[in-house]
Amino acid sequence: MCRILSAPASHVTKNTLKPGRPALRANEGAGVTGSLARGLQVLDVLRQANGYVSLSDIAAETGLDASTAHRLLQTLVEHGYAVREEVQKRYLPGPLALSPLSLFHPITQLRRESAPTLHSCQKSVGGATVALVLFIGSERLIVDFVQGTNPLSPYYDTWLKSPLHGSASGKLLLAWMTGDERERLLGPGPYEAHTSKTITEQAALMQELNLVRMQGYAVARDDYYDGLMAVGAPLIHQNELQPLGALLVTAPSDAVASEDEEAIGAQLKAASKLLMNAAPSLQILKQWTGRGAARRHLANTSFA
Repeated sequence: MCRILSAPASHVTKNTLKPGRPALRANEGAGVTGSLARGLQVLDVLRQANGYVSLSDIAAETGLDASTAHRLLQTLVEHGYAVREEVQKRYLPGPLALSPLSLFHPITQLRRESAPTLHSCQKSVGGATVALVLFIGSERLIVDFVQGTNPLSPYYDTWLKSPLHGSASGKLLLAWMTGDERERLLGPGPYEAHTSKTITEQAALMQELNLVRMQGYAVARDDYYDGLMAVGAPLIHQNELQPLGALLVTAPSDAVASEDEEAIGAQLKAASKLLMNAAPSLQILKQWTGRGAARRHLANTSFA
């Protein structure tokens, strides 16, 4: 189905640390805030490594001196966020770092409830990668995804960092916002161009978002990465004013013809409707993510 695809998210493929992690600035070390920032940086190193990490590696990666890194690691171990291997004195992320959510948290429940829909959707779109995204404020969280059948299929990090104006999930988030909300997030433009296809002008983006709302799905073809396309449909009931998230299909651009986008959009809309009706956790997440409160606010202002 696809030939080659650059991964759209950071990923560690070897038992090594991610290169280029910035060290903390000197003025970041004062007081509790500084300690918290350093501790989070150590925790990030542990979580990104695919295996045990030594104290010297953590110190080098974070830019901390060894004694400070050791003190922070001791605190993380005491609270269950790190595990120490006593023989070689190396460290792993602890249970609370690897699985911080309760098994009964609504996001954990949503993973279980959405699995059949995601697998069914992946089969219906020819084995492309399918992902479930939750909107938390203006951020996009990957709740779960089904890897494409091709070994070079795209994959995702947990936190989507693709530009809002250059991604299907971002367009879906923006399309149901008020003009003031979009202005605060994006500014007046022009927006950053990542490829020759990226929409950079405000008027053109507004036209695109109007189309997204009218057709009920969004398309990003070579907007952020040349050779990568995505189609997404919002998780939204007809009488609601903001989506909770989105279902996404991602594939190489040359694997999906432009004329097939509408059919994929229709399949995603059907799957989204099914999921909205079949996942009780989504009703809880309306309030947990703040989408319920925002929805009431928009409803009040629209009738003013």
